[in-house]
Amino acid sequence: MIVNRLKLLLVALLWLLPGMIVAQQGAAHIVIVKSSDNGYFNQSIEILISHVDEAATFEVVLAENLDSEFANAGDDRFFVALGESAVKTVASLGGKISSLNAYITQEQYQQLDIGYQATVLLDQPLQRYLSFCKLLLGIDSVGVITTGKFDLDRRQSDQLERLQIELNQYRLDPLNKLLPVLRGLLQQNDVLLMLPRQAIYNRDTLKGVLLTSYRSRRPAISYSPAHVKAGALASIYSSPVDIGRHLAILLNQKLRNPAGRLPAFQFARYYSIATNRRVARALGISLPGESELRARLDALER
Repeated sequence: MIVNRLKLLLVALLWLLPGMIVAQQGAAHIVIVKSSDNGYFNQSIEILISHVDEAATFEVVLAENLDSEFANAGDDRFFVALGESAVKTVASLGGKISSLNAYITQEQYQQLDIGYQATVLLDQPLQRYLSFCKLLLGIDSVGVITTGKFDLDRRQSDQLERLQIELNQYRLDPLNKLLPVLRGLLQQNDVLLMLPRQAIYNRDTLKGVLLTSYRSRRPAISYSPAHVKAGALASIYSSPVDIGRHLAILLNQKLRNPAGRLPAFQFARYYSIATNRRVARALGISLPGESELRARLDALER
């Protein structure tokens, strides 16, 4: 109880005084670098710190305030980078910097030149997206738009077979415009699955995508809860709490075994669900309860 209260006090101090160091004798030192000062990052930091069960001190720094002095931090420091800007800034320090990254998508991870750095992706595993679509709607086919065809691994192929669902990919390239590709997808599939692809789903395209889906009476399942508020039927995503919990597990592993190597990247371990009941009613869809849906989804992942 006392330890938990001390950790909560520590979190409060970190929020009030970014850049400060809270000391603890003989402890590893964790530098948390965030791309900006927003509530999502701060909530994940709170959960992360409260779930770290090893002796550690914490320092929170904005990426814009990180300088070359941190490159000479020594072997007792470990970095946690939140967001693309923070990940790039920590990577630019060079040397033998070891970091744990979060708040980037698989697409961003593949584009970043960060070497071997452990990363918690915002993406859910593809098989989780597919299971979610099937359990939510009982459909037979799912369409996704990509900027490059991806091949399924054995586990994903097995999941499609178990679910009795067909996954169809539609490639978007400079010769194809998004809405015509989307209309073809919606004519040939039961649902649009929106994967985290910034080049496809962004501020300029989102309204058109969701409106086209709605008018075609084909629901859109998204990776973002913000898209649900904008008109998607449902989303399965990782909340700041989910991300903080996942980061804490990996950080505890690192603190217990500093010489050990964490996986290069991991898909989201924990997830949350959002649904739009108004859209469901308009499309004549009866959605299962969230608790029932989560229980069935968890059973499929065991």
